[in-house]
Amino acid sequence: MKRIVLFVLVISWALGALVIPVGAVPPEQGTSQSAGSGPRTITGTYETTNPIYPLVGGEVGIMLYDMWGEIQDDYAFHPDESVQVIGELDGDIVSGSYRIDLPAAPQGVLLDFDGDDSTPPAVQVFAAATFIEFLGDEYLNRGEEVQNLSARLAPFTWEVVGGTLIVWSANEGEWFPSGLGLDGVLFTGDEPLMLLPAGWSVVSLETDSFTISREETVDVTVIESLGALNDYTEMTYEAAWSELFWRTRETYPFTAEKNLDWDAIYAEITPLVKVAGSDLDFHLAMAHFGALIPDTHVGYVSLPVMQSFLVGGIGISELDITDDEQIVVTGMVPGLPADGAGMQVGDVLVEVDGVPALQTLDETPLLLTSASTPHGRRALQMATMLQGVVGSAVTLTWLRPDGTLGTATLTREFDASSILAAFDNSGAFDLVIESRLLDSGVGYIKVTSFAENISQADAMFRQALKSLVNQGASGIILDVRGNTGGLINLAMAMAGRFFGDYIELADLYYADGEGNFTYRGFIEILVSDMVYDGPVAVLVNEMTGSAGELFVYAMQVDNRAIIVGSTPTGGFSGEVSDGQYTLPGELTVQIPTGRPVDPVTGSVLIEGVGVVPDIDVPVTVESLLSPEDEVLIAAEEALLTP
Repeated sequence: MKRIVLFVLVISWALGALVIPVGAVPPEQGTSQSAGSGPRTITGTYETTNPIYPLVGGEVGIMLYDMWGEIQDDYAFHPDESVQVIGELDGDIVSGSYRIDLPAAPQGVLLDFDGDDSTPPAVQVFAAATFIEFLGDEYLNRGEEVQNLSARLAPFTWEVVGGTLIVWSANEGEWFPSGLGLDGVLFTGDEPLMLLPAGWSVVSLETDSFTISREETVDVTVIESLGALNDYTEMTYEAAWSELFWRTRETYPFTAEKNLDWDAIYAEITPLVKVAGSDLDFHLAMAHFGALIPDTHVGYVSLPVMQSFLVGGIGISELDITDDEQIVVTGMVPGLPADGAGMQVGDVLVEVDGVPALQTLDETPLLLTSASTPHGRRALQMATMLQGVVGSAVTLTWLRPDGTLGTATLTREFDASSILAAFDNSGAFDLVIESRLLDSGVGYIKVTSFAENISQADAMFRQALKSLVNQGASGIILDVRGNTGGLINLAMAMAGRFFGDYIELADLYYADGEGNFTYRGFIEILVSDMVYDGPVAVLVNEMTGSAGELFVYAMQVDNRAIIVGSTPTGGFSGEVSDGQYTLPGELTVQIPTGRPVDPVTGSVLIEGVGVVPDIDVPVTVESLLSPEDEVLIAAEEALLTP
């Protein structure tokens, strides 16, 4: 199958039927550098600039990857482990070197390039490929992802346009393309042809006429064709803005759903860029641009913006909003101005600088990330509504629990506690997987992220689930509150422990460079070696997103689990690996490019809506201040009720 994931891109593309064009180029177009039996070993290096990979803690492997599925556009193709050729790798997920010893007789799927149906296929085509390992062995398992290939892929079309292929011919004189053809793309049917020697040949696609290497050891570089960082740091503000805008306009996957008017957006932002006299001015313009795209996956992290507007605080680390729209203080930092003014957890904000607190909240700009949903937007705004310039003043009025009002003018000090509390929800200070048997006899597993320790997380999850089952758990609660995503197929592997078969969850579409979106693969629930068939509940909140909420969506299939929460999930489901940018002043920007849709209806999944809980737990001042976890209690009751 074609395996594409959120935060990790897959290499897949559509290629046409293979025929010999009239006037095929004769064999001498291919230059054999050495006679003999052909290469025995390929070596090389790999490197990725995508900023996501260093964060995920994943292990990577190297293999001789059978290109048959890509050439034939077979989205279900997966090479069996018994025929995979795995190499040795020295490095990590970001960079390193490798060695692959070529087998005497490979067992890939045979191809025929001569257009003659009477002759049997006798050519196998491979690429050196890195892949991310998270399912526990050295092989490329179903659901694990090819990261990069030695073949060079074109943006948008994902077709082969260069790089290097490793080709095996069963016989002397089999045909293979000797150039890219008039369209500049390989395997589309218009290529000139050449004759191959028997055995292995390393074919460079980087010259007009392909070059065959037959030395015993050949160096083959693995190329970061897709998902590479778009680095605009050396451009002027206007040039960087232009590049970002036009690529976003081309690749953003939810233009219709969000009713985006790109011309109006360009007209609104361009004047701000033209007058930008500093990195701060430019970064604020880009934040304004991002905020015009209502999508939580649209992020823009700027050190100047942080230093200027977000690291000054008063010691209120957490705010929450009730169902009747009261803004409640739920976290305080001792010794900072709010504490000194007598504020305490449980106070309700009434006014900020003389403006109703709710109005202040809704007018708070989104300076770090946009928001896909109203409930997600407010959660992000609460993290920054009281932040400002260090040394600036803010006047608060609040309602105390005893019904009296307090007021004070406070001077902001260095305090980023609210930012840390809101955005450090990935488990940085906790285990990625936490579990325990509750007093009720229900098992509890918290999954804080699908983007950390990814090569160990599935095994940890399996062990946690097995332990709870062995302890006699009467049901399982899965807590993915604050899980903002990561590797989608890691999420699908964990979901697979509650289903008995592969289930296609979503089709994925990407921009084709011609104004349309083209099918590039699918997401599926993966089969597991351990399946739990008992009752399940899943806990969610407004910061459950991306792969986190696709996990929740998967757990709704066939009503497998009860979804419990006080809000829907965050409603941000686009795939982001190919939408990473760095702009002048070291501004990092992320904009999604992949569009997940229902494979039956074709409608977009989750984006802008989220997964709505089956059990909606009310949010009141009392519930916010309760020492008990009201959402967890509701889930326990649901599982324990006959």
